[in-house]
Amino acid sequence: MASSVTDARNPQARKKGKGKSKDLEVLMVERLAEINKSMATLRGRVDDIEKHLEELGSMRDFEELRGEVQAAVYSMVADVNKEL
Repeated sequence: MASSVTDARNPQARKKGKGKSKDLEVLMVERLAEINKSMATLRGRVDDIEKHLEELGSMRDFEELRGEVQAAVYSMVADVNKEL
């Protein structure tokens, strides 16, 4: 109870405490901004990785198609060789 009487008589005591709260608030807001910036950077990197993975998936499809075309060509060459 004595502290509340002291605070009521001394307005600077309240301001000093509130100033510390404001400093903490400013630090937290700054830290949150840094975290948000880092998260945005990470999201961009994840998007790039996903794009590259999709490209790799397309390359696998290309390799599969290449194998099928190559098998078809070998089959045609074998058929032509039989004809000769």
